[in-house]
Amino acid sequence: MNIKRMLQAPLRRRQTGKYEARIKEQTVCYHDWITQKERRERGDVGRKGAGHALSMAYLPFPRCGSGFDLSREDADILIFHGEDGRPETGDMALVADFFAQNPDVALVYGDEDECLAENGGRRTNPWLKPDWSPDTLISYFYFGNLFAVRRNQVEDIPWLGSEDWRENVYDFCLRASEREGAVGHVDSVVFHNTRPIRPWGMPGEGKDYEGIKRQAYIRRGWPLTPSGKVSIVIPSRDNPGVLSTCIHSVMEASAYRDFEIIVVDNGSSAKNRARIERMLSQMAEECRFRYVYEPMEFNFSRMCNRGAGLATGEYILLLNDDIEIIQEDWLEKMVEKAQLPHVGAVGVKLLYPGTRTIQHAGITNIRLGPAHKLQFRSDKVDYYFQRNRLALDVVGVTGACLLVKKSLYEAAGGLKEELRVAFNDVEFCFQMHDMGYRNVVRNDVALYHHESLSRGQDDSVEKLKRLHQELNRLYELHPSLYGRDPYYHRYLVRDVLDHEFYAGNRYEYEDRVDRVIPEALPDGLKPEWRNEVLRMGVEFVGDMEKWQTGRAGSGDYFIQGWCYALQVDNSQYRFNVLLKPEGRGDGPASDGGGQAFMEKEGRTAGGVDGAYIPEDGAVWKLPVSRQYRPDIQENLGHLQRMALTGVCLQFSRTALPEGEYRIGFLWEDCCSRQRLYQWTAETMRICH
Repeated sequence: MNIKRMLQAPLRRRQTGKYEARIKEQTVCYHDWITQKERRERGDVGRKGAGHALSMAYLPFPRCGSGFDLSREDADILIFHGEDGRPETGDMALVADFFAQNPDVALVYGDEDECLAENGGRRTNPWLKPDWSPDTLISYFYFGNLFAVRRNQVEDIPWLGSEDWRENVYDFCLRASEREGAVGHVDSVVFHNTRPIRPWGMPGEGKDYEGIKRQAYIRRGWPLTPSGKVSIVIPSRDNPGVLSTCIHSVMEASAYRDFEIIVVDNGSSAKNRARIERMLSQMAEECRFRYVYEPMEFNFSRMCNRGAGLATGEYILLLNDDIEIIQEDWLEKMVEKAQLPHVGAVGVKLLYPGTRTIQHAGITNIRLGPAHKLQFRSDKVDYYFQRNRLALDVVGVTGACLLVKKSLYEAAGGLKEELRVAFNDVEFCFQMHDMGYRNVVRNDVALYHHESLSRGQDDSVEKLKRLHQELNRLYELHPSLYGRDPYYHRYLVRDVLDHEFYAGNRYEYEDRVDRVIPEALPDGLKPEWRNEVLRMGVEFVGDMEKWQTGRAGSGDYFIQGWCYALQVDNSQYRFNVLLKPEGRGDGPASDGGGQAFMEKEGRTAGGVDGAYIPEDGAVWKLPVSRQYRPDIQENLGHLQRMALTGVCLQFSRTALPEGEYRIGFLWEDCCSRQRLYQWTAETMRICH
C-alpha cells in the first residue's frame, strides 16, 4: 500500500460507515410505516362514523359449510373472514362506513396483512388488492380472507351447499357480484392474519372451482367457447427474417385457426419487399394474407389503423413483427376474454426470447407514467399473490400483442395517430377504460418478444423530447388517470418504478426530497473529470404542480433520478446534479463556455465595465443527499454498494435564469480531489 492510500484508509472506512448508516436511516419497515399512515388517515374512526348504526355479525369461513343458512342471520352487515385472525372493531368501522356511504353496494372486500408470532406480532406481507376486478375474481378468489355483505341485499341468493366452505364462499361471491353496482373495495388494511396468506380458487387445486366458474358464465350469458374471425395486423419494415419467424410461428403454433393476416409495410427496401412478397405468396393457400406496401414515416398508430381498416374479422389483433408464438392456445384464450361484453383490450405475458424472463405482464399506471411491472423478473417464480400466473384486470396492455373487438376499435377511433411511436397502445387502453370496459392481461399465456428490433432505443435528446411530449399528451387526453390506477393499490410504491409489488415503505418522495440552492460554477468543469463510468437516469423533471397533477404551471422545480458508477467504490462520493444552458460548453466562462453561449444567445454581459457575471450562462451545481433506492440496488445485484443511488431534489422556481438546461451528474470523492461528471440526454425548461 502506498503512503497516499494508507493515509486515506481511515477516511474511507469512516465514509463507508456513513454510507451504511444512511441506508439504515432510510430503511422503513412496513409495520412502522402502515401504523403511522393509518393513524394519520383514520383519526378517531371508532363507532362514530356514518355506519355506526349498522349491526354486524362475524362469520368465520369454516362455518360456511353445507349446513350454513343465510336466513338465520339477522345483523345488517355480515362479516365473512378467515379463521386465522379476527376482525378488529376499528377496522370494521371502516367497512360499516363504506356501506353507509354507498347504499347500492351489496358486497365489499378489504386489504389484509400478516401478524405472525415468529415476527413478534409485527405486521408484514400486505395483500393490497385492486378495485373491483371481475375477471380477476373469475381467475381466483382475490377477495382473500375478509369480505362483508349487506344482508338484506343478498339473502335471496341460493347457497351452494357443498361440504367444502371454499366452494360455497366462491360461488356465493360470484353470484353476489352479478348484481348491478354490487361490489366495493375498502382500500385499507382491515384484516390481520396470524398465519401466512395463501390465495385459493385457482385451477388444479382438487376443487370444483372450474364448475362454479362455468355456471357463472352460463348465468351471465357469456359464451363458453371462443369464436369469431381474428384479423392479425402486423406493422413491419425491413425485417423479413423477423417477420418470417413471427408469421411462421402464428401459422404453425396456433390451435385457433379462424384468422387472417394483414402486413402493413411502411417502406422496406426493394430487396426486402421482394423477400416478403415471396414468403407470403408461398403461404397464400394456408391462410388469408394481405400485404400493404405504403412508404411513410414510421407511425405505429397509422400503420395499425391502416391494417384495421382492411380487416374483415370480428376482432383486431395488433401484433409486432418481433413476436414469436410458443403456446398453441394463445389466440383461443385471448378471444375467450375479448368476446365478453365488458372486456376491452386483451393482452398476454411476454418473455424475452429463449428465456423465462418477463418483459411484460400488464401495464401499471404510476406517477412516473405507464410501467411494466415484473419486467426482468424470472417467470419461474410466483409473484405477489399469483400476479404472473392468471388472467387479471389491468389498466392497460402492450400493443405488441393486443386483441380487441373490431367494433370497439372503431368506436374508440383506433390508435391516436398523433402518438406516432410511444404510448399509443396505453392511450387506447385508457380510452377503453373511459368507455367503461375492462382491459385484461392473460398471464396464463406466454409469448416471446424480440423487443424493439424494428426501431432501436429512445436515448437521444430528440427522441427523449418526443417521448416526453407523447407522455404529456397521454395525460392531457386522460387527466383523471394521471398517477392513478384502479388496479394498483394506493399503498403500493408509486413514485419510482419498482419492478415488483411492494408497499410504499420502500420509497415515498415526501420522505426523501432535498430542498437545495443551486451554486454557480464560474470555472466550469475540467475536461479530465468527464468519465464514462457514470450511469444515470432521470425519472422526472418539472414543477411540483406537474408532479402532483400532471399539468405544469406552478411551484418549485423537482428532479428525481438515479446515478451509479462502474469500477469505483460508490460509497466514497458526494452527489451533485448539474445543470447547464443547452448549447453551452463545459469549460469556464472566459474559455468559450458561458461567454460564448451568451454571445450566441445575443445577451450582453452585466456587472461593472461589462464584467462577466457567473450566473449568466453558468454551469450550476445542485448538492444533494444520496437516497436509498432498493429497486436500483436489486436490479444491480451483481455490483457492490449500489443502495444509495437516488436523487430527489426541489429548488425555487426563480433560482435559475430562464431557459433550457441539460441535466448531468457530478461526483466528488470525499477523501481525495477526484471528480467525475457526465451529461444525460435529458433537458429541462426553466420558466419563472
